[in-house]
Amino acid sequence: MKLETYLSEKKIKPAAFAASINVAPSTITRIIRGERTPRIDLIAKIKVATRGKVKAEDFMEQVA
Repeated sequence: MKLETYLSEKKIKPAAFAASINVAPSTITRIIRGERTPRIDLIAKIKVATRGKVKAEDFMEQVA
């Protein structure tokens, strides 16, 4: 599942999600826009915060 889809379904604002995983809001915004691919440590934080709904493979689709 894409991060944008997860946040939309859960009605979570990107800034609130960013705060919950201790990153800058702009980081999440850039990931959602496809302007940035997160490093593995950030992918791990996102996976934990989304309870596995957003996985590393979901970010690879953006790159391909």
